[in-house]
Parts: sequence; structure tokens; C-alpha cells
Amino acid sequence: MTQIAMSFGETGPSGLNVTVTAMPGDDAGAVLCHGTFPSPIGTLVALGADGALWGLGIAGDMTPAKVLTDLAIRWPRARLVDNPKALTPAIDTLLTGHGDVTVRLVGTEFQMLVWRALLNIPLGELISYAGLAQRIGRPKALRAIGTAVGQNPVSWIVPCHRVTRSGGGIGGYHWGEAVKHALLTREGASIAPRPIAAM
Repeated sequence: MTQIAMSFGETGPSGLNVTVTAMPGDDAGAVLCHGTFPSPIGTLVALGADGALWGLGIAGDMTPAKVLTDLAIRWPRARLVDNPKALTPAIDTLLTGHGDVTVRLVGTEFQMLVWRALLNIPLGELISYAGLAQRIGRPKALRAIGTAVGQNPVSWIVPCHRVTRSGGGIGGYHWGEAVKHALLTREGASIAPRPIAAM
């Protein structure tokens, strides 16, 4: 099993440590457990197998059922089983912000490059799409980077919410701008104030 250990969030014993696995490399025959979980930022919808989270979405602008459908379409050959108990340890670790969690990330070489870069954005910090492009050595690939960020299957843990617009605006988020704002506030990120409409 090929694994890449990566650190997410705070360093040291009080942080969340993320291990990224690319196994299995295919969803054919996979049995994915799924479940919904309450959280301070909204209902979490999780999918996973063999101790690894494959997908994590947040019901903000969508119902939990629509979030599940949105995530599950990424693995059309997997069979879904309603079994939140199997995912509870990973979700509990995420919510406490302490311990180890494994995520399965499989994508193109470019997607993996972007997702790994997301994992290196420290807790409470933000980066612009342009800054992320510079960081991965692809300064002209802004549109492709935006697409890859939006295709991240394991939201919150792979912190795509920490990518904002260059001008200081919060930017879009697959699960809704209110969810992104709640995540950033929870992490103590300094968010530029929203402009006041002209009267």
C-alpha cells in the first residue's frame, strides 16, 4: 500500500495528522460506508472504506441527501452502505482536531499536486489562487488550479476552503460561501471584511 504521510493543521501532539493513501487505485468493487454527522459548521456527509475517508462534504446550500449524491457520483462502481459507525472515529478525530486520520486521494498528476499543496497550508492561514499557482510552480494555470481545488473530494481535511481570491474576497466554495466563512472563522483565519453596498 503506497502512502504519503502529511501533516495538517497544528504541528506537534495537539494537531491533526493526515495520512494520504492512493489505495485502492480503482473504485470497482469497493464498498463505501456513508453517514451523516452533526458539526459546528453544518451536517457532515462522509464516505469511506477500510479506515480511510474517500469523501467528505458539508450540507450548507445542499441537503445531506444531495451532498451524498454529489460525492457518490465520483465513485460510480462502488456500492454504498449506510454505516456511520464505521466512520465515527475519523469524524471524531476531525472534530476534536487531535489525532490521526487517513484520506484516500486518487486523481490526475495535476490534481494530486494541487491537493498536496492544500495540505501544506497551515491552520488559520489563507492563500490566493495565484499564490497557490506560484507555490506549485504553475503560475499560469489559475483556471486549472481553481478546477482542481473545487474537485477536492475530502473537504475540510484537505483544506480547499483556505484558498481565497487575490483581492481579499472569500471566493466561492462548493458547499456554499457560508460554510467556507464558518470554517475559516473556526480556524481563526483573518478574513477581509465584506464590502458595504453603496447606498
